[in-house]
Amino acid sequence: MEGEGGPLADLESQAVNFVDSIKNAEKERWKSGKIRPKDVDEAKRGPLGEAEARAVSVLKEISAGERMRMEQSRQRGGEVVRPIDVPGPLGEVEKTVMEVITAEKLRARDREANEGRVVRPMDASMSGPLGEAEKSAMEALARLRDEEKERLYNVRRALEERRPMESDRASALGMTEAFAVGLLRGPALLGKVAERVNELMQSETLDQADQTLLRPSEQSNEDEPGRNTASPKKKSTEN
Repeated sequence: MEGEGGPLADLESQAVNFVDSIKNAEKERWKSGKIRPKDVDEAKRGPLGEAEARAVSVLKEISAGERMRMEQSRQRGGEVVRPIDVPGPLGEVEKTVMEVITAEKLRARDREANEGRVVRPMDASMSGPLGEAEKSAMEALARLRDEEKERLYNVRRALEERRPMESDRASALGMTEAFAVGLLRGPALLGKVAERVNELMQSETLDQADQTLLRPSEQSNEDEPGRNTASPKKKSTEN
């Protein structure tokens, strides 16, 4: 189902798998007597153990990066060393923030060039992290809309195929549904008939000029015999 049913189907599948993996990992942790989820065997660790292991790894990387930054600052005589100048998670965060600031500055220039109209992050000359996030969100919404339309169409078709009035009209349910549908459609049909009758009652007869415009073929047929009889007389007088 994953990748074929759209964002909602993928989300449901991921949620079910997530809950099942947590249950299995907690059962394994209880059997092995481990206290911390990350201490469970890596093959049976589960989402909680993976999250704790990643958190511990990130903290270690931050600690190592900060020690390296302090050492470089000490070697440079107390000069401040930015996190982006050393490897580590804080440097990646600062890099992302700088990219966002640069992209927003360029988007402000695009707005000035566009006569003050708002330029969306994904339509700016430099999309940046915000533009990429907006683009991904719009693609997900488009896939979600298409999926919901398809699901609604399938539900509607299934209901139409399984309606008692369509499958077995002679049954009790079929006759009841047909009677109920007739009652519901009756007032609408009467309303349309009354509206048409009202239009006919308010209509007026056409005057002579309009009737002449509506019958051009009859006038052309009446004029053609006169033209045919007049031409021989003209030739006889010339002779």
